[in-house]
Amino acid sequence: MRFIDFFAGIGGISRGLERAGHECVGHCEIDEYACKVLKKHWPDIPLVGDITKFAECLDSNAKVCDNNGEGANSMAGKLKKMKPEQVLEAIAMYEAGLSLQDVGAYFSVTRQGMWDLLRRRITLRSQKRVGKDNHFHRGGKTMDKRAQHLVEKAVSKGVLHRPEACSECDGSQEYKDGRSSIQAHHDDYNKPLDVRWLCQKCHFAWHKLNKAVELKDDGTLPPADLWAAGFP
Repeated sequence: MRFIDFFAGIGGISRGLERAGHECVGHCEIDEYACKVLKKHWPDIPLVGDITKFAECLDSNAKVCDNNGEGANSMAGKLKKMKPEQVLEAIAMYEAGLSLQDVGAYFSVTRQGMWDLLRRRITLRSQKRVGKDNHFHRGGKTMDKRAQHLVEKAVSKGVLHRPEACSECDGSQEYKDGRSSIQAHHDDYNKPLDVRWLCQKCHFAWHKLNKAVELKDDGTLPPADLWAAGFP
């Protein structure tokens, strides 16, 4: 589905709709700063500043108006025409593992322009990232995770009780999926059941300024609910 984003701001709705598989074909936004952001991330999409000028600005020539709705320059950053052999090379580069950004930069094309070109010809890789592949992943050391795992077990068995408020700021909130934001914090991973319950903000703030005592590893295997092995 092709869409036009009115009162677009910095493009949050456009980004969400694009990730859902839809195609943005125009923006309408008058704020000067927001227009700069839109032009940076969507350089090849028409941008109209004044909504009252929308009809005359978005004509068949895909004109671009400035944030005052005036002027009519040719569409900046429009995807240049690539030769068939260049398209095939771009496909080969992407399928070899290079990112859209890398392939686009090689051919002097924006990332979005390369995405639009390739998506019409091949199946693109999923943009979902799991665990350490995710930019926002905050994984800890394996030894530290033992203590966290034991805390979850203790909570499920009723040995520990997760309070409703942060012990530091007394704040309380839930994530969108209904989970509590209150997290178990260890000052010393050698004492797995000695925890303080902190909200996510206070938890991150503590680790930013401090370092917990690491678990002393004696070389033994950690406790496990299941042992599995392949054929020798």
